Amino acid sequence: MSGLTPQQLEFFHAEGYLHVPAALRPEDLDPVQAELEEIIDRSARRLCAEGKIDSDYAALPFAKRLIPLGRADDAAVAGINFPANLGRNIFDFLHNPRLLDLVEALVGPEIYANSCQHIRPKLPATNDYAGGLSQSEWARSTAWHQDLGVLLPEADDTLVVTTWIPLVDANRENGALMVLPRCHREPLRRHVKPPAEMGGNWMIDPVELPPVEPVAIPVRRGGLLAIHCRTPHSSQPNRSDGIRWSMDLRWNDARKPNGRPHMPGLLVRSSAHPELVVRDLEEWRTAWKLARVSSRGARSYRWD
Repeated sequence: MSGLTPQQLEFFHAEGYLHVPAALRPEDLDPVQAELEEIIDRSARRLCAEGKIDSDYAALPFAKRLIPLGRADDAAVAGINFPANLGRNIFDFLHNPRLLDLVEALVGPEIYANSCQHIRPKLPATNDYAGGLSQSEWARSTAWHQDLGVLLPEADDTLVVTTWIPLVDANRENGALMVLPRCHREPLRRHVKPPAEMGGNWMIDPVELPPVEPVAIPVRRGGLLAIHCRTPHSSQPNRSDGIRWSMDLRWNDARKPNGRPHMPGLLVRSSAHPELVVRDLEEWRTAWKLARVSSRGARSYRWD
């Protein structure tokens, strides 16, 4: 596969999202999963050494092994994200040609990997499996929001595309994403923080939710969902007995404001300046270390 068809592009711009089945091959995703499995294995060894678990649970499959580790120590789950655990395989995936061909069709040939990236292990929301984590942010539903809502106003005229990429089949049972189609042409909705006891991240003020029928989109491993930054989307709790692993990778034209000026993104493709593409993992790690120091006190969100 290379890029997107005219019909796919028309659908994205009309509906504000696009499901692309079989966009990626096992050989594209397997190294990412292998790196996450190594991170989980390190956490298991640490928790065994600390006496918090009496087994490393190595016999459990990828979709289940993190559950007992998270029950013993929430840090085992919270620590899996960009850029803390970014290794060579995940860094290389940000340069994946098949993925970037698709992204280029949407944002153009100067591709910037936005600093707002996430790896999400969405845990089962039942006490049978998640223990105390069943009420944590790693298990509950994700409220309706727009990705532009967590970027600064400088990016209001920039098309930031999220590629939502599951590492296991995502379905209605384990929390497939839902979108409100055709809302991306409207003004950005006001976002608020939920009550402290609910936790969670910024969400669209419920009084501003548009009266649109949600569309749930199951995505099999290898497929992806491209989402316009103004398209409201959410997910339900994971009601399965396994983790819904996914990546939220955001991209924009490198020549336009990205909404996170104080945090380092990554130039991953450029026809104008290919010599500036960042291919050195240590260079990017160093940029993040410097940003953590230099950006202290910087405003990260537009909302009070």
